[in-house]
Amino acid sequence: MKNVLIVLGVLILIGGGVWLYSNRDSGETAVTTNPEEEVSGRVVFNTVPTVSEKEMETGTYNADAEESSIEWEAGKPAIAGYVHHGTFSLQSGTVTLEGQELTGEFVVDINSLEVTSLGGGKAGQESTLEGHLKGERFFDAENYSTATFTITDVSPKVMPSPEQSDYTATGNLTLKGKTEEVRFPMKVVVGDNNEVWVKASVDLDRTKWGISFGSASIAEEITDNIIGDTVNLDLTIKLTK
Repeated sequence: MKNVLIVLGVLILIGGGVWLYSNRDSGETAVTTNPEEEVSGRVVFNTVPTVSEKEMETGTYNADAEESSIEWEAGKPAIAGYVHHGTFSLQSGTVTLEGQELTGEFVVDINSLEVTSLGGGKAGQESTLEGHLKGERFFDAENYSTATFTITDVSPKVMPSPEQSDYTATGNLTLKGKTEEVRFPMKVVVGDNNEVWVKASVDLDRTKWGISFGSASIAEEITDNIIGDTVNLDLTIKLTK
């Protein structure tokens, strides 16, 4: 994991959806109503608008956990194609806009961790890997069942609108009892019904939160079994007022 998010934190936390873009001037509707479909183990959301239809209104917005997605990707860098994919579930989240200040907090359910693809691994071993990742050597879900991301700054200091959708988020990610600052780019799109979509891709250095098992940083010798320190999170968060 390289220090940049989280989910969100949170973010914490943690996989994400895929934007479906269409031409704004084509006359086609930018938002559809089919919530999601499964494609090769990855979730593709069909309700994400391509561009903002209006400015984000002041007030508090709550995350829609069922229509939000956190996807993760990690593996063994020395082995070509050895990349695992999976998901976390968002437990809760709120964002408040007052003037030009955007604040918020997101909670990720660590026990929701799922492995959706074992790239380079043995088919049918998904549940075994899930058990390892939830165990003490990795996330220790029994003692640390959630991860929390608290927004401390969003720049530039302008309200999301049709003219502005790209931002840099800064916040504190608390994972496995340790808090570290993360910073990452994100896109914020506002629908005409005041739904707000946040999309981000975040690289996290897992060792910063004490998750060092299999890391080259503590290995006595470098082998093909070294597990990469970087975990990528793709986030798609839907917020409603």
